[in-house]
Amino acid sequence: MGRIPSWAKIVLFLSSYSPLFAIVALRAHDSTHSVFGYQLEPVGIGPVELSYLSLGFSILTVISVVFLALMIRMNRTRQGQLSEIEHYRNRSDMFTEYLLVYIFPFIVFEFSNIYDVAAFLVLFLTVAAIVIRSNRLFVNPVLIGFRYRVYEIETEHDRRILLTKQQLDGNDMTLNTAKISSDVYITTR
Repeated sequence: MGRIPSWAKIVLFLSSYSPLFAIVALRAHDSTHSVFGYQLEPVGIGPVELSYLSLGFSILTVISVVFLALMIRMNRTRQGQLSEIEHYRNRSDMFTEYLLVYIFPFIVFEFSNIYDVAAFLVLFLTVAAIVIRSNRLFVNPVLIGFRYRVYEIETEHDRRILLTKQQLDGNDMTLNTAKISSDVYITTR
């Protein structure tokens, strides 16, 4: 894969916020909003009524998580190449940091009026720019649900981030890995 296209980076970033999107969808399920004087009433979907905001966040959650799962599946089934790991460090603590720093503050937003929604979007877009430009897309709490761990590894030639379902244990290991982005790799089958 080598280089992730910009649109894919955005979808990967969105998938890291899917737990928040699910929370917003639940909290805004019965919200009514007025846009340019037009009242947006909840939409009936079967026995449930959802606001447009709730419906939008539900769709965003599903699409972004499915995209993440497909991207991981595509990369895990690639040929890959053998990498000899000299040293490693478990960095799964980054998931907790991400939840506390990037998701928890958004939970306090009220989505009952359009100005709070606009403020949420401005802050969210700022965080998106920072995360995407800093190549932190691999810090994604959804990966925990997919049973992944994050390791910082050193090979003979460089230092990388490795996403794997395996628990690294021991010294001088050799794993089959595929490159996802500039310094992020995933174990392959």
